[in-house]
Amino acid sequence: MNSNNNDQSYAGRCASFGSYANSFLLKHQDKAAVEKMVEEQVELLRGNKELYNMIDNNMMNGDLDPFFIREHCAIYSWRETFFCKHFPNDAWFTVDFLNDTFPFDPENGFYRFITIPYQITRYFDRVMAFASAKVDPELSWLKRQIYFENNEQLSDEAECKYKWEELATDFTEDGDELEKLTHCEDINIGFSEVAHLIVEVHQTGPKKLEEIAMKAVKHRYMNWDFLPPDDVPTAIQKKATAIQKKAFNGMYDVGDDTPDNISDEGKDMFEKMRKLFSNTL
Repeated sequence: MNSNNNDQSYAGRCASFGSYANSFLLKHQDKAAVEKMVEEQVELLRGNKELYNMIDNNMMNGDLDPFFIREHCAIYSWRETFFCKHFPNDAWFTVDFLNDTFPFDPENGFYRFITIPYQITRYFDRVMAFASAKVDPELSWLKRQIYFENNEQLSDEAECKYKWEELATDFTEDGDELEKLTHCEDINIGFSEVAHLIVEVHQTGPKKLEEIAMKAVKHRYMNWDFLPPDDVPTAIQKKATAIQKKAFNGMYDVGDDTPDNISDEGKDMFEKMRKLFSNTL
């Protein structure tokens, strides 16, 4: 929609006001308070700041490391609680440029869905800044008029990647299997992420030593960009390359057998999704 038309619409005027108010609040953020908010999240990861930085960067870009699904979900859950605590229903708004004749309803589930996941992943640095902002008492009303942009597609992607019960529920519900596959493609989730998620949700026994070791190494050395030296034997180079591929893409491939360490429900789900993704290759 043309920006000039937006400026003349109800939604456009609300967004314009919100943007100016937000700019003012950002200038009055408490950086020490923001750092404390970050530290609280780092503590969820046993103090591993590099792991937090990786997860934070992943969320800003819509990525997911399949070895750290639980950790991504833990950070997402903390941020969701944080948002609801610091921004109750009467403290924020969003706008719908396609339907701007209706005022914003903070209790509308759809508006919350298209806004909150988007904000706590892509722009959580600003969310923390708004929450920390300190203003004079006569301007405190600005902190009850915070404007948050929305994005339905990226919110859906965030919920499915970082709130695993959402995608797991989609898998278990009756429906067209091809629609489930299309949904995975729409939110940029491949078989590796799906397989890791199923294993995490339905795990009944220990994981393979290879996966445990891989995660332990990645936990300590977040940047796995090494390549074997040229003078090592070809067999070792191939093995190192295969390990590096798993480190980046995950443990599971569509050609793999169903894991033994998951429940019968998980095995059934794993097999369905494996066949579904196999048929598209």
